[in-house]
Amino acid sequence: MGSSRRHLLIAGAAWLILSAAAVALIAGIQVLPEIASREAEIENRAFVLLTVLAAPVLMFVVVGLVYSAWRFRAPPGDDRDGPAIHGDTAVQAVWVGISAILVLGLFVYGAVGLLEIRGATDADYLIQARAEQWEWHFVYPGGVESDELHVPVGQRVEIDITSDDVLHSLWVPAFGVKQDAVPGRVTRIFVSVDQAGVYRGQCAELCGLGHTVMLFDTTAQTEAELDAWLADQPAASAEPS
Repeated sequence: MGSSRRHLLIAGAAWLILSAAAVALIAGIQVLPEIASREAEIENRAFVLLTVLAAPVLMFVVVGLVYSAWRFRAPPGDDRDGPAIHGDTAVQAVWVGISAILVLGLFVYGAVGLLEIRGATDADYLIQARAEQWEWHFVYPGGVESDELHVPVGQRVEIDITSDDVLHSLWVPAFGVKQDAVPGRVTRIFVSVDQAGVYRGQCAELCGLGHTVMLFDTTAQTEAELDAWLADQPAASAEPS
């Protein structure tokens, strides 16, 4: 019993040290390459939390394997089977209990985060997005149409999305939102951009040979800058191109 307890203490200490070091390295990092909206910030926090929780589990497995392989390895030439290992009801109950708590806790956290991302269905600014092989068309208040997406910073923006032909998907990674464009149906996303800049947008649904070039520029700017840009644009076309 004394020897078993000593092994557990050594392995436990190694697990604690490595887990603490891993958590210290992970906590507070930015997982997403670019964060330009409230929704992307929520997603980044979720990624960090999942990684932080995964680190002790990873170290538990690594320490258990490495310590067992090093300490209990068979001597050269010993081909005998190892002693039989029987189950321990208490260990199994603790394992299942901790796993259940983690799963339920992450479910609640994810549900709350999803509600935060979706938010209320009211918006300060409305943009219509229409997809076709292999272009995007954005229609703004006043009838202006462009192949560029421009959104006002500091406002909640609603984007109504549809498709003229096949399934597409509107995705701006820096905004943390993605939504399918479905023929004959209008889908919606809401985003609250808080960082001005120019970001890449793309189609995230395989839609044919030109899928990889179905890109668009996304500009987040002040309302005054957006109004000035709209004033220089032509009116929207009545028919799909």
